[in-house]
Amino acid sequence: MDKQTFCIKTLGCKVNQYESQVIREGFMKRGYIEVTTINQADICVINTCTVTSKSDSKSLRLIRNALESKDRYVVVTGCMIEAGGIELARLKGVRFIVRNKDKYRIPEIVEEGHKVEGTGGQRAGIDGFKGHNRVFVKVQDGCNNACSYCRVRIARGRSRSRPLGDILSECRGLVRNGFKEIVLSGICLGSYGKDLAGDAGLSRLVSEICKIKGDWRLRLSSIEPKDIDGKLIHQFQTQSRLCRHLHMPFQSGDNYILKGMNRPYTRMGYLKIIDRIKKVIPDIAISTDMMVGFPGESEKRFQNTINFIKAVSPMRIHVFPFSKRKGTKAYDYRDDVSSLTKKERGDRLLSIARDSALRFSKRFVDREIRVLVEEKGTAEGYLQGYTDTYIKVYIEGPDSLKGQLINLRLTLTNSKVCGILPLYLV
Repeated sequence: MDKQTFCIKTLGCKVNQYESQVIREGFMKRGYIEVTTINQADICVINTCTVTSKSDSKSLRLIRNALESKDRYVVVTGCMIEAGGIELARLKGVRFIVRNKDKYRIPEIVEEGHKVEGTGGQRAGIDGFKGHNRVFVKVQDGCNNACSYCRVRIARGRSRSRPLGDILSECRGLVRNGFKEIVLSGICLGSYGKDLAGDAGLSRLVSEICKIKGDWRLRLSSIEPKDIDGKLIHQFQTQSRLCRHLHMPFQSGDNYILKGMNRPYTRMGYLKIIDRIKKVIPDIAISTDMMVGFPGESEKRFQNTINFIKAVSPMRIHVFPFSKRKGTKAYDYRDDVSSLTKKERGDRLLSIARDSALRFSKRFVDREIRVLVEEKGTAEGYLQGYTDTYIKVYIEGPDSLKGQLINLRLTLTNSKVCGILPLYLV
Protein backbone atom coordinates (compact mmCIF):
# COMPACT_ATOMS: atom_id res chain seq x y z
CA MET A 1 0.00 0.00 0.00
CA ASP A 2 1.38 3.42 -0.96
CA LYS A 3 -0.46 5.57 1.58
CA GLN A 4 1.92 7.85 3.49
CA THR A 5 0.02 9.91 6.06
CA PHE A 6 -2.03 8.74 9.03
CA CYS A 7 -4.22 10.30 11.70
CA ILE A 8 -5.47 8.71 14.93
CA LYS A 9 -8.52 10.04 16.75
CA THR A 10 -8.93 8.74 20.29
CA LEU A 11 -11.91 8.91 22.60
CA GLY A 12 -12.17 7.81 26.20
CA CYS A 13 -9.88 6.58 28.91
CA LYS A 14 -6.14 6.51 29.56
CA VAL A 15 -6.00 2.89 28.38
CA ASN A 16 -7.42 3.91 25.00
CA GLN A 17 -4.90 6.75 24.81
CA TYR A 18 -2.07 4.35 25.58
CA GLU A 19 -3.27 1.90 22.94
CA SER A 20 -3.40 4.71 20.38
CA GLN A 21 0.24 5.45 21.18
CA VAL A 22 1.11 1.80 20.47
CA ILE A 23 -0.63 2.14 17.09
CA ARG A 24 1.09 5.50 16.42
CA GLU A 25 4.57 4.10 17.06
CA GLY A 26 3.78 1.09 14.87
CA PHE A 27 2.94 3.35 11.93
CA MET A 28 5.95 5.59 12.45
CA LYS A 29 8.36 2.64 12.62
CA ARG A 30 7.03 1.68 9.18
CA GLY A 31 7.80 5.11 7.76
CA TYR A 32 4.34 6.66 7.81
CA ILE A 33 3.96 10.37 8.61
CA GLU A 34 1.47 11.50 11.23
CA VAL A 35 -0.84 14.45 10.52
CA THR A 36 -3.15 16.21 12.96
CA THR A 37 -6.44 16.37 11.06
CA ILE A 38 -8.60 13.81 9.30
CA ASN A 39 -8.67 15.88 6.11
CA GLN A 40 -4.88 15.62 5.75
CA ALA A 41 -4.77 11.85 6.29
CA ASP A 42 -4.57 8.98 3.82
CA ILE A 43 -5.21 6.58 6.70
CA CYS A 44 -7.52 7.39 9.61
CA VAL A 45 -7.85 5.26 12.74
CA ILE A 46 -10.83 5.97 15.02
CA ASN A 47 -10.27 4.49 18.50
CA THR A 48 -13.81 4.55 19.92
CA CYS A 49 -15.29 4.69 23.42
CA THR A 50 -18.69 3.48 24.65
CA VAL A 51 -18.77 4.53 28.30
CA THR A 52 -21.80 6.80 27.65
CA SER A 53 -24.25 7.38 24.79
CA LYS A 54 -22.45 10.68 24.23
CA SER A 55 -19.21 8.74 23.65
CA ASP A 56 -20.97 6.62 21.01
CA SER A 57 -22.27 9.76 19.28
CA LYS A 58 -18.80 11.36 19.23
CA SER A 59 -17.28 8.15 17.85
CA LEU A 60 -19.86 7.90 15.05
CA ARG A 61 -19.41 11.57 14.16
CA LEU A 62 -15.65 11.06 13.75
CA ILE A 63 -16.24 7.98 11.62
CA ARG A 64 -18.64 9.88 9.36
CA ASN A 65 -16.09 12.69 9.00
CA ALA A 66 -13.36 10.21 8.08
CA LEU A 67 -15.58 8.54 5.47
CA GLU A 68 -16.30 11.82 3.63
CA SER A 69 -13.37 11.03 1.33
CA LYS A 70 -13.82 7.77 -0.61
CA ASP A 71 -10.04 7.54 -1.04
CA ARG A 72 -9.33 7.56 2.67
CA TYR A 73 -8.41 4.29 4.36
CA VAL A 74 -10.59 4.17 7.51
CA VAL A 75 -10.00 1.73 10.37
CA VAL A 76 -12.33 1.58 13.38
CA THR A 77 -11.42 -0.04 16.69
CA GLY A 78 -12.22 0.38 20.38
CA CYS A 79 -14.96 -0.39 22.87
CA MET A 80 -17.93 0.86 20.84
CA ILE A 81 -17.58 -1.96 18.34
CA GLU A 82 -16.73 -4.55 21.02
CA ALA A 83 -19.86 -3.92 23.10
CA GLY A 84 -22.14 -4.84 20.20
CA GLY A 85 -24.39 -1.81 20.46
CA ILE A 86 -23.63 -0.48 16.98
CA GLU A 87 -25.29 -1.60 13.76
CA LEU A 88 -22.55 -2.57 11.31
CA ALA A 89 -24.55 -0.93 8.51
CA ARG A 90 -23.65 2.41 10.10
CA LEU A 91 -19.99 1.60 9.45
CA LYS A 92 -20.41 1.04 5.71
CA GLY A 93 -17.26 2.19 3.93
CA VAL A 94 -14.93 1.39 6.84
CA ARG A 95 -12.01 -0.69 5.52
CA PHE A 96 -11.34 -2.65 8.71
CA ILE A 97 -13.09 -3.11 12.04
CA VAL A 98 -10.41 -4.28 14.47
CA ARG A 99 -11.04 -5.78 17.90
CA ASN A 100 -9.32 -4.40 20.99
CA LYS A 101 -7.09 -7.46 21.34
CA ASP A 102 -5.66 -6.81 17.85
CA LYS A 103 -5.26 -3.03 18.06
CA TYR A 104 -1.51 -3.24 18.14
CA ARG A 105 -1.62 -5.02 14.75
CA ILE A 106 -3.41 -2.17 12.93
CA PRO A 107 -0.28 -0.85 11.12
CA GLU A 108 0.48 -4.39 9.98
CA ILE A 109 -3.13 -4.91 8.87
CA VAL A 110 -3.03 -1.68 6.85
CA GLU A 111 0.24 -2.65 5.14
CA GLU A 112 -0.85 -6.20 4.37
CA GLY A 113 -4.31 -5.09 3.21
CA HIS A 114 -6.05 -7.86 5.12
CA LYS A 115 -6.62 -9.04 8.66
CA VAL A 116 -3.47 -10.44 10.26
CA GLU A 117 -4.15 -13.33 12.60
CA GLY A 118 -2.54 -13.24 16.02
CA THR A 119 -2.88 -14.58 19.51
CA GLY A 120 -4.03 -11.23 20.88
CA GLY A 121 -2.48 -9.13 23.58
CA GLN A 122 0.13 -6.41 23.55
CA ARG A 123 3.51 -7.34 22.08
CA ALA A 124 5.68 -4.37 22.98
CA GLY A 125 5.74 -1.23 25.05
CA ILE A 126 5.91 2.39 23.98
CA ASP A 127 8.87 4.75 23.70
CA GLY A 128 7.03 8.03 24.28
CA PHE A 129 3.64 9.68 24.48
CA LYS A 130 2.68 12.35 21.96
CA GLY A 131 1.56 15.65 23.49
CA HIS A 132 1.96 14.54 27.11
CA ASN A 133 4.30 15.23 30.00
CA ARG A 134 2.74 12.43 31.97
CA VAL A 135 3.06 9.13 30.16
CA PHE A 136 0.35 6.49 30.62
CA VAL A 137 1.48 2.89 30.94
CA LYS A 138 -1.19 0.22 30.57
CA VAL A 139 -0.55 -2.58 33.06
CA GLN A 140 -3.92 -4.35 32.99
CA ASP A 141 -7.00 -4.79 30.80
CA GLY A 142 -10.55 -5.98 31.43
CA CYS A 143 -12.75 -5.99 34.52
CA ASN A 144 -14.29 -8.68 36.73
CA ASN A 145 -16.76 -6.31 38.39
CA ALA A 146 -20.43 -6.28 37.37
CA CYS A 147 -21.64 -2.70 37.83
CA SER A 148 -25.18 -2.61 36.46
CA TYR A 149 -24.67 0.54 34.35
CA CYS A 150 -21.31 -0.26 32.73
CA ARG A 151 -20.70 -1.53 29.21
CA VAL A 152 -16.93 -1.35 29.38
CA ARG A 153 -16.68 -4.72 31.13
CA ILE A 154 -18.65 -6.20 28.20
CA ALA A 155 -16.28 -4.60 25.70
CA ARG A 156 -13.03 -5.43 27.52
CA GLY A 157 -13.71 -8.88 28.97
CA ARG A 158 -12.26 -10.30 32.17
CA SER A 159 -9.21 -8.85 33.90
CA ARG A 160 -5.83 -9.65 32.36
CA SER A 161 -2.47 -8.41 33.65
CA ARG A 162 0.72 -7.68 31.72
CA PRO A 163 3.86 -9.47 32.95
CA LEU A 164 5.77 -7.44 35.52
CA GLY A 165 9.02 -7.70 33.56
CA ASP A 166 7.46 -6.18 30.43
CA ILE A 167 6.12 -3.24 32.41
CA LEU A 168 9.45 -2.62 34.14
CA SER A 169 11.31 -2.68 30.82
CA GLU A 170 8.86 -0.19 29.34
CA CYS A 171 9.07 2.15 32.34
CA ARG A 172 12.89 2.10 32.30
CA GLY A 173 12.85 3.14 28.65
CA LEU A 174 10.39 5.97 29.29
CA VAL A 175 12.53 7.34 32.14
CA ARG A 176 15.60 7.14 29.88
CA ASN A 177 13.66 9.07 27.25
CA GLY A 178 13.11 11.93 29.69
CA PHE A 179 9.58 11.46 30.96
CA LYS A 180 9.12 12.81 34.47
CA GLU A 181 5.84 11.17 35.42
CA ILE A 182 4.52 7.68 34.74
CA VAL A 183 0.82 6.99 35.33
CA LEU A 184 -0.06 3.34 35.84
CA SER A 185 -3.33 2.71 34.03
CA GLY A 186 -5.82 -0.10 33.56
CA ILE A 187 -9.51 -0.78 33.09
CA CYS A 188 -9.53 -2.04 36.68
CA LEU A 189 -6.07 -1.11 37.94
CA GLY A 190 -6.51 -2.64 41.40
CA SER A 191 -6.98 -6.08 39.82
CA TYR A 192 -3.39 -6.04 38.58
CA GLY A 193 -1.57 -9.30 39.30
CA LYS A 194 -4.54 -11.28 40.62
CA ASP A 195 -4.37 -13.50 37.53
CA LEU A 196 -0.59 -13.91 37.71
CA ALA A 197 1.38 -16.44 39.72
CA GLY A 198 3.16 -15.49 42.92
CA ASP A 199 3.22 -12.14 44.67
CA ALA A 200 2.56 -9.97 41.62
CA GLY A 201 -0.06 -7.54 42.91
CA LEU A 202 -0.24 -3.79 42.43
CA SER A 203 1.72 -3.08 45.60
CA ARG A 204 4.70 -5.11 44.40
CA LEU A 205 4.47 -3.53 40.95
CA VAL A 206 4.66 -0.07 42.52
CA SER A 207 7.61 -1.13 44.69
CA GLU A 208 9.58 -2.52 41.72
CA ILE A 209 8.90 0.45 39.43
CA CYS A 210 9.95 2.91 42.15
CA LYS A 211 13.44 1.34 42.14
CA ILE A 212 14.11 2.80 38.67
CA LYS A 213 16.69 5.54 39.13
CA GLY A 214 16.27 9.10 37.94
CA ASP A 215 14.37 12.33 38.62
CA TRP A 216 10.79 11.24 38.01
CA ARG A 217 7.62 10.27 39.84
CA LEU A 218 4.86 7.63 39.71
CA ARG A 219 1.08 8.14 39.80
CA LEU A 220 -1.81 5.69 39.97
CA SER A 221 -4.85 6.22 37.78
CA SER A 222 -8.38 5.23 38.88
CA ILE A 223 -8.56 2.47 41.49
CA GLU A 224 -11.57 0.91 43.19
CA PRO A 225 -11.79 1.47 46.95
CA LYS A 226 -11.93 -2.31 47.61
CA ASP A 227 -8.49 -2.69 46.03
CA ILE A 228 -6.77 -0.29 48.42
CA ASP A 229 -5.26 -2.59 51.02
CA GLY A 230 -2.69 -2.19 53.77
CA LYS A 231 0.19 -3.07 51.44
CA LEU A 232 -0.73 -0.32 48.98
CA ILE A 233 -1.23 2.24 51.75
CA HIS A 234 2.26 1.30 52.97
CA GLN A 235 3.64 2.15 49.52
CA PHE A 236 2.14 5.64 49.82
CA GLN A 237 3.85 5.99 53.18
CA THR A 238 7.29 4.80 52.11
CA GLN A 239 7.78 5.48 48.39
CA SER A 240 8.82 9.10 47.89
CA ARG A 241 8.29 8.75 44.11
CA LEU A 242 4.63 7.77 44.51
CA CYS A 243 2.25 10.74 44.11
CA ARG A 244 -0.01 11.26 47.13
CA HIS A 245 -3.16 11.11 45.02
CA LEU A 246 -5.89 8.49 44.79
CA HIS A 247 -8.70 8.60 42.25
CA MET A 248 -11.49 6.40 43.60
CA PRO A 249 -14.79 6.14 41.70
CA PHE A 250 -17.55 6.28 44.34
CA GLN A 251 -20.48 6.90 41.89
CA SER A 252 -22.98 7.61 44.69
CA GLY A 253 -23.21 8.27 48.41
CA ASP A 254 -26.62 6.64 48.88
CA ASN A 255 -26.96 2.97 49.87
CA TYR A 256 -30.11 2.32 47.82
CA ILE A 257 -28.49 3.70 44.66
CA LEU A 258 -25.23 1.84 45.33
CA LYS A 259 -27.18 -1.41 45.58
CA GLY A 260 -28.97 -0.68 42.30
CA MET A 261 -25.59 0.01 40.70
CA ASN A 262 -24.33 -3.34 42.01
CA ARG A 263 -21.41 -1.56 43.66
CA PRO A 264 -19.81 -3.76 46.37
CA TYR A 265 -19.85 -1.04 49.04
CA THR A 266 -22.05 0.94 51.34
CA ARG A 267 -21.77 4.62 52.18
CA MET A 268 -20.25 3.75 55.56
CA GLY A 269 -17.79 1.34 53.91
CA TYR A 270 -16.55 4.18 51.72
CA LEU A 271 -16.14 6.52 54.68
CA LYS A 272 -14.19 3.91 56.65
CA ILE A 273 -11.75 3.44 53.77
CA ILE A 274 -11.23 7.20 53.46
CA ASP A 275 -10.75 7.56 57.21
CA ARG A 276 -8.17 4.74 57.23
CA ILE A 277 -6.18 6.34 54.41
CA LYS A 278 -6.27 9.89 55.80
CA LYS A 279 -5.15 8.76 59.25
CA VAL A 280 -1.94 7.47 57.68
CA ILE A 281 -1.50 10.11 54.94
CA PRO A 282 -3.34 13.28 56.09
CA ASP A 283 -2.45 15.37 53.00
CA ILE A 284 -3.41 12.79 50.40
CA ALA A 285 -5.56 14.06 47.53
CA ILE A 286 -8.79 12.16 46.90
CA SER A 287 -10.54 12.59 43.56
CA THR A 288 -13.58 10.68 42.39
CA ASP A 289 -16.28 9.97 39.80
CA MET A 290 -19.93 10.58 40.71
CA MET A 291 -23.00 9.66 38.69
CA VAL A 292 -26.20 11.69 38.90
CA GLY A 293 -29.69 10.66 37.87
CA PHE A 294 -29.37 6.90 38.32
CA PRO A 295 -32.85 5.27 38.27
CA GLY A 296 -34.52 5.69 41.63
CA GLU A 297 -32.42 8.70 42.67
CA SER A 298 -34.96 10.84 44.51
CA GLU A 299 -34.05 14.28 45.83
CA LYS A 300 -33.59 12.75 49.29
CA ARG A 301 -31.20 10.12 47.94
CA PHE A 302 -29.29 12.74 45.99
CA GLN A 303 -29.00 14.76 49.19
CA ASN A 304 -27.32 11.72 50.76
CA THR A 305 -24.73 11.92 47.99
CA ILE A 306 -24.20 15.64 48.66
CA ASN A 307 -23.71 14.97 52.38
CA PHE A 308 -21.31 12.15 51.55
CA ILE A 309 -19.23 14.39 49.27
CA LYS A 310 -19.09 17.07 51.96
CA ALA A 311 -17.84 14.46 54.44
CA VAL A 312 -15.15 13.12 52.08
CA SER A 313 -14.20 16.58 50.75
CA PRO A 314 -12.48 15.34 47.55
CA MET A 315 -10.11 17.71 45.79
CA ARG A 316 -11.68 16.96 42.40
CA ILE A 317 -14.92 15.38 41.16
CA HIS A 318 -15.78 14.13 37.70
CA VAL A 319 -19.58 14.30 37.42
CA PHE A 320 -21.57 12.57 34.69
CA PRO A 321 -25.26 11.75 34.16
CA PHE A 322 -26.67 8.23 34.04
CA SER A 323 -26.89 6.99 30.47
CA LYS A 324 -28.73 3.81 29.47
CA ARG A 325 -26.30 1.34 27.89
CA LYS A 326 -27.60 -1.59 25.89
CA GLY A 327 -26.51 -4.96 27.29
CA THR A 328 -26.30 -3.77 30.90
CA LYS A 329 -28.67 -4.69 33.72
CA ALA A 330 -29.60 -1.04 34.27
CA TYR A 331 -30.75 -0.77 30.65
CA ASP A 332 -34.05 -2.29 31.76
CA TYR A 333 -34.43 0.01 34.77
CA ARG A 334 -37.01 2.76 34.49
CA ASP A 335 -35.05 5.96 33.79
CA ASP A 336 -37.20 8.13 36.03
CA VAL A 337 -34.91 11.16 36.42
CA SER A 338 -35.32 13.84 33.75
CA SER A 339 -32.40 15.24 31.75
CA LEU A 340 -33.07 18.66 33.27
CA THR A 341 -32.86 17.24 36.80
CA LYS A 342 -29.66 15.36 35.95
CA LYS A 343 -28.07 18.59 34.74
CA GLU A 344 -29.24 20.56 37.78
CA ARG A 345 -27.88 17.91 40.16
CA GLY A 346 -24.61 17.75 38.25
CA ASP A 347 -24.24 21.53 38.55
CA ARG A 348 -24.86 21.35 42.30
CA LEU A 349 -22.18 18.71 42.75
CA LEU A 350 -19.70 20.69 40.65
CA SER A 351 -20.31 23.79 42.78
CA ILE A 352 -19.49 21.77 45.91
CA ALA A 353 -16.46 20.35 44.10
CA ARG A 354 -15.07 23.84 43.37
CA ASP A 355 -15.34 24.83 47.03
CA SER A 356 -13.75 21.53 48.11
CA ALA A 357 -10.86 21.96 45.65
CA LEU A 358 -10.15 25.48 46.93
CA ARG A 359 -10.12 24.32 50.56
CA PHE A 360 -7.72 21.52 49.70
CA SER A 361 -5.40 23.83 47.76
CA LYS A 362 -5.24 26.32 50.65
CA ARG A 363 -3.63 23.66 52.82
CA PHE A 364 -0.48 23.89 50.68
CA VAL A 365 -0.17 27.69 50.46
CA ASP A 366 3.25 28.97 51.57
CA ARG A 367 4.70 25.47 51.38
CA GLU A 368 7.52 24.52 49.05
CA ILE A 369 6.28 21.75 46.81
CA ARG A 370 7.42 19.87 43.72
CA VAL A 371 5.60 20.62 40.45
CA LEU A 372 5.79 19.02 37.00
CA VAL A 373 5.60 21.86 34.45
CA GLU A 374 3.41 21.10 31.45
CA GLU A 375 4.66 21.35 27.87
CA LYS A 376 1.80 23.71 27.00
CA GLY A 377 1.07 27.01 28.69
CA THR A 378 -2.23 28.74 29.38
CA ALA A 379 -4.24 31.40 27.60
CA GLU A 380 -3.04 33.97 30.14
CA GLY A 381 0.57 33.38 29.08
CA TYR A 382 1.51 31.47 32.23
CA LEU A 383 3.09 28.07 32.35
CA GLN A 384 1.09 25.48 34.24
CA GLY A 385 1.90 22.33 36.09
CA TYR A 386 0.68 19.84 38.69
CA THR A 387 1.77 18.94 42.18
CA ASP A 388 1.92 15.30 43.21
CA THR A 389 -1.48 15.92 44.88
CA TYR A 390 -2.79 16.99 41.45
CA ILE A 391 -3.25 20.67 42.24
CA LYS A 392 -2.99 22.76 39.09
CA VAL A 393 -0.38 25.49 39.51
CA TYR A 394 0.14 28.60 37.34
CA ILE A 395 3.76 29.69 36.93
CA GLU A 396 5.33 32.81 35.50
CA GLY A 397 8.66 31.63 34.14
CA PRO A 398 10.76 30.74 31.08
CA ASP A 399 9.75 28.07 28.56
CA SER A 400 12.91 26.16 29.47
CA LEU A 401 11.03 24.88 32.54
CA LYS A 402 8.56 22.91 30.40
CA GLY A 403 8.70 19.19 31.06
CA GLN A 404 10.74 19.67 34.25
CA LEU A 405 10.12 18.79 37.89
CA ILE A 406 10.85 21.93 39.94
CA ASN A 407 10.38 23.14 43.50
CA LEU A 408 8.02 26.09 44.01
CA ARG A 409 6.45 27.99 46.87
CA LEU A 410 2.69 28.05 46.42
CA THR A 411 0.53 31.16 46.75
CA LEU A 412 -3.17 31.80 46.17
CA THR A 413 -4.23 34.69 43.91
CA ASN A 414 -7.92 35.21 43.04
CA SER A 415 -8.67 31.56 43.92
CA LYS A 416 -5.90 30.46 41.56
CA VAL A 417 -2.89 28.52 42.86
CA CYS A 418 0.36 30.14 41.68
CA GLY A 419 3.95 29.04 42.07
CA ILE A 420 6.80 31.38 43.00
CA LEU A 421 10.10 30.33 41.45
CA PRO A 422 13.34 30.19 43.45
CA LEU A 423 15.75 32.95 42.36
CA TYR A 424 18.08 30.55 40.56
CA LEU A 425 15.22 29.52 38.24
CA VAL A 426 14.04 33.04 37.38
